Amino acid sequence: MSFRETLSRACIVTAIASLAGGAAHASDPLPGDLVAPPVNINIGLLYNEFGDAGSFGAIRGSDVTDHTHISNDITVGRYIRTFDVGGTEFGAQVYLPFVQFIGAQELGINNIPTPVAGLPAFGPGRAGLSRTSGFAQPNFGVFMFPLNNPVTGTYVVVAPWISPPISSFNKNSNLNPAQNILTYELELGFRTMLIGTPKTPNLSVEFWGEGYGFADNTNSADVNPVVNADSVPGIYGLFGVHNPLQSASAVAATFREQPSAEFRVYLPYEFYPATGAFFAPGFYQSFGGKQTYRLNEAGTVDVAGSPTALKAGDTVDTGNRTDETQLRFVLSSFISPTAQVVLMGDYDIAAHGEPLNRVFEFRLAKFF
Repeated sequence: MSFRETLSRACIVTAIASLAGGAAHASDPLPGDLVAPPVNINIGLLYNEFGDAGSFGAIRGSDVTDHTHISNDITVGRYIRTFDVGGTEFGAQVYLPFVQFIGAQELGINNIPTPVAGLPAFGPGRAGLSRTSGFAQPNFGVFMFPLNNPVTGTYVVVAPWISPPISSFNKNSNLNPAQNILTYELELGFRTMLIGTPKTPNLSVEFWGEGYGFADNTNSADVNPVVNADSVPGIYGLFGVHNPLQSASAVAATFREQPSAEFRVYLPYEFYPATGAFFAPGFYQSFGGKQTYRLNEAGTVDVAGSPTALKAGDTVDTGNRTDETQLRFVLSSFISPTAQVVLMGDYDIAAHGEPLNRVFEFRLAKFF
């Protein structure tokens, strides 16, 4: 129930769809979120997540590591209210992220192809990424616990979300805090205790699954970054070719994302029940989410790594998919009867056209 971030790929003459701090994907539940809180209480939460990517998961071939630097700091405020309806616990929640890009943002390119047949390729280079910091989309959700058994530590939660396209989106930027598309999500969670009791050290398992549907962003753009080669072969001087090999440009387009899904597995071990202290290894996988642009005007865009002139109405496959594999580790404890601290580290081991992120997240929750 926190947030995720996604980014489309970058290559020579290419488009980067977005870096969404929870804009496209509303929730990212942490272990322990499946333990039903008391009814008729308020919960205020503050998140801070620092993410850094020094490599980029290639669409094909090897990952890109040289020159790649994508770094951001995301702060989230969230509010939850629980209540009882006929003996079943329900709740409502809202949260809003603020995304700040840190320093120069760029992607490395393993091998820039030649624009002149028969001449050598330019070799490695870099794409400088423009960025817009600001608010990502607000997320509104409700939830219910159809199964809530604290004696056995067994819970089931159902949580639909909606995220309207209201954000600091700039269609001419490579990196944005949101994709600015109306997003629907259904989140399901199951938790049960495997070993121990709620009052003794215990081991549980949590399963989370999310499905997403998206509307279109009709006011988007297929954005090309500035591209420079590390070295331009001397023979290109005869053709007047020099850095930058590509200037920034944007072609007005409609952005579309196909439905996607995610699942998470956590194994929280509560080693000190008096304060609810636990640690939890975790695994995350996403899939689906093919992203395309339908051009609203004629322009030159990237198609399979080559600049291609297209007309209005043509569709460009960005190459990006929601396909990320990640390992996690979480540590949590109450520091007072009404305050909880959670620390989490994420480590991407695979991604399809997305940065391989190394993330540290801090969350403070206050019950009142």
